[in-house]
Amino acid sequence: MRHMPLILTLVLMVFLTSIEAGSRITDPYEILNNHYRAIGGMDRLKALKTVYKEGTISIDGTGLEGTLKSWTELPNKSRQEVDLTVLKQVSGDNGEFAWSVDSNRKIQINRDEKTLEKRRIGMLAAEYDFLNPDSKNFTVTFEGIKKVENTDCYAVKIANSINDDITISYYDTASFMQVGADVMEPDAQVISIYSDFRDVDGIIMAFKEVSTFQPTGMIQRVEFTRTETNNPIDPSIFEPPDQDVKDFTFANGKSAENIPFQFIEHHIYLEVSINGKIRLWVLDSGASVSLIDRKFAEELGLEVKGEVKGRGTDKLIDVSYATLPAFSLPGLQFEEQTVAAIDISWLFYRILGVEVVGILGYDFLSRLVTRIDYANELISFYHPDSFSYSGEATIIDAPLAQNNMFHVPFTVDGKYGGKWNLDLGAGGSSFHYPFAEEHNLLNRDGVDRKSFGAGGAAISRNLKFDTMEFAGFTLHNPVISIPTTEGKGAFSGKELTGNLGNRLFRHFVMYLDYKSELVIVEKGDDFGRDFPMDKSGLQFEYVDDSTIRIDYVADNTPGRKAGFQEGDVVQSVNGIGINYFGGIIALRKLLRGEPGTKYAFDVLRNGRSRTLKLTLKDLYH
Repeated sequence: MRHMPLILTLVLMVFLTSIEAGSRITDPYEILNNHYRAIGGMDRLKALKTVYKEGTISIDGTGLEGTLKSWTELPNKSRQEVDLTVLKQVSGDNGEFAWSVDSNRKIQINRDEKTLEKRRIGMLAAEYDFLNPDSKNFTVTFEGIKKVENTDCYAVKIANSINDDITISYYDTASFMQVGADVMEPDAQVISIYSDFRDVDGIIMAFKEVSTFQPTGMIQRVEFTRTETNNPIDPSIFEPPDQDVKDFTFANGKSAENIPFQFIEHHIYLEVSINGKIRLWVLDSGASVSLIDRKFAEELGLEVKGEVKGRGTDKLIDVSYATLPAFSLPGLQFEEQTVAAIDISWLFYRILGVEVVGILGYDFLSRLVTRIDYANELISFYHPDSFSYSGEATIIDAPLAQNNMFHVPFTVDGKYGGKWNLDLGAGGSSFHYPFAEEHNLLNRDGVDRKSFGAGGAAISRNLKFDTMEFAGFTLHNPVISIPTTEGKGAFSGKELTGNLGNRLFRHFVMYLDYKSELVIVEKGDDFGRDFPMDKSGLQFEYVDDSTIRIDYVADNTPGRKAGFQEGDVVQSVNGIGINYFGGIIALRKLLRGEPGTKYAFDVLRNGRSRTLKLTLKDLYH
């Protein structure tokens, strides 16, 4: 599962309320000034030093409801607390840096570029710089008169020169109250409606907010029950907790080293023990939270609560929450954690025949320094307080983004560069659709593949490039995919160039240091190795424990030329029954053989058996 939007975005209503002047006003600055006069006047607004709010919050159709509290000290200190019982979030800004604490009590200091930009914009907004027609930071335009909740409203757009965020505020043409706002970021959108306006110490504020989050479509309702202004606030309220969570222990106190892992079809699988049940879990730095399969949660007797929408690789997914009991890996013990619950095991079984019951994501990796030796299939975990690196490597400063993921520089063919998501849960690397569209990559010839993720299946196109540059190293002839449709998942994001996966990382020894926000990259024993790829254009799936059928056949490939069709049930290869081959994984390896290798497949189609002759061919020459 990829990036999920925050449950709550609290915005100080002082800056979001609006006013309307007359139906013929077209000057956006006149509209804004009329608004501020209507809600109390600039003298009162500039005298505003602190605001405290508390109220209730609910999310439609999820069963999630609870309380919220927020403290603001102008111009740049804040704290928000959201308690939805199964989910709790605390975030703040002490005037020097932004910080957050998640449901598992993990503290994150937010120093990524996006957060720093938003902090700067917030400071300028607190100084009302957008009201200055000569501002170098804001551009304010009148967008016409729009209907909002059957009310005629002036639409005023505010853009800025710092990032690509845009806000359109809607002001009632009769009262100049702000009845709505549309906040648009490159990868998300929040549409809000405000109502129940009340006087608080001479300033009119909205006490009800209904916000729709896109692309998930989640609707959040907030009702404030208490608002106070200009009361003293203890400065400590804006500071993060003194102590970070310590919910793990090592058997030897400092590390658990050289644990074997299974590297199956470009994914890292670890054995995890929970209540005496040892199962395979996938290691995934692209998962902003750890996840458990719903059926395995039921097997453990866990209570699954709530249901929200999250972003998978290509589509939206249904996400609930559960409390995972204490669990362990060799030499490493974790206490219970709140994790997301989704239907995931079917995916791994269907395409690989492997039983997987969960994903170890941010909630696991963020506690540790993780070393992955791909060539030798060994993983080591270190306590961040005692870890010190002394080898020869490229060290990348990679402040964690708001989605709890590392974004690192990566360049293809010397020109397709930018920040890419570092995703241990991805097999290959992929451009995001908006970047590919902007750089005219969508119509390039390649080999179509059906890709799978938490959001289900999607078609992507694999393209061969000349070079890729990562961490100061250059690799040749990389194959990188492009989504063929934009979708609504993580690969539809505009802020990143793309997503990097294990086909790249397996050339290296990788260290992920979440505490120091560093990615350390060494040459691995397999650096520069030419790893074989599919030469058939065929993809398979399990129908049941013993039945394998063709799931996808790419056009202009040996599989299509041989006459394979989706739905063909594989019975034998070269006269050997399919049950003797070791399953789909063995078939995949078979079809990565030398070009010119020939196979005779016996398949069952519409109740009739037929033989199809396949000759392997390099698909990327």
